Amino acid sequence: MDTSKLLRRPLKVENMFGVDTETTQSVISPDKKSKVVFSHSQEIRMGSYEHLFSLLDSDDNLIDNFEPLIAISNHCCWKPDSSYFGLAIRFEKIYGFLLIHWPSLNFTFIKVFNPYPLDISFKNHDFVISYNDQQVAAANTSQLFGGGTTELPYKKYFKPADILFNLAELKFYSRDRLEDIPDIIESDKEYKFDLIDGGFNEFHGTFPQDTITGYNRRAFEVYQLEAFAAYGDKVSKFWLEEIQRKTNNKYNKWNKVSDYIGHRRRQEDEKSLI
Repeated sequence: MDTSKLLRRPLKVENMFGVDTETTQSVISPDKKSKVVFSHSQEIRMGSYEHLFSLLDSDDNLIDNFEPLIAISNHCCWKPDSSYFGLAIRFEKIYGFLLIHWPSLNFTFIKVFNPYPLDISFKNHDFVISYNDQQVAAANTSQLFGGGTTELPYKKYFKPADILFNLAELKFYSRDRLEDIPDIIESDKEYKFDLIDGGFNEFHGTFPQDTITGYNRRAFEVYQLEAFAAYGDKVSKFWLEEIQRKTNNKYNKWNKVSDYIGHRRRQEDEKSLI
């Protein structure tokens, strides 16, 4: 496919460094008459990509390129009867899900704080937003990136309930108002999907014995201390509170604990907490 016909704002011909101008991915409508094509991908941060997206017919003729919107993933869902499709987008600093009615191209936009860990689908007459199961599993794992198991206390999280939007109750706007999205949604509710905090898993490891010895082959850094303090370890809370007082709560969690309060031993400070 000649991707040059898919190039449009906010990308510019003279500024294409780091943009994949060759690869495309298509999500074909159930009736096979049209497709959403993702193109001009670029990695905006490690593992996260943004794309241009366009609607084409089955002969690769351009129907609409939805300028100047950006897709924040290359996933798109079609309603089984091909009457709607939806995808996650960014418009400047606004994030959420764009729904397009086909063939009118009328649109609506659902403002979402963080669409990245979410899945979308159509079910009967509803548009459904749900938390991705793999993201839930990743939040609950004790496995570390690069291998090994965490030696710190870690929490368990539960999947929040899906949110269903009845298509008939959503307000759709004409295609020529696409660039008015910031004004259209200014007073709309912004949905926020957070995992449900289920508290800490039971910890069977060793609590900090001093302010030097760390975990998982690292020095004892403040983020580790924070985990033990949050779990409820009294000595860890005591040390963390001292760091907070000394720094006016402006510490770097990746710094060593000893950088702030020196070399301390659990046995000695436990006595002052009795």
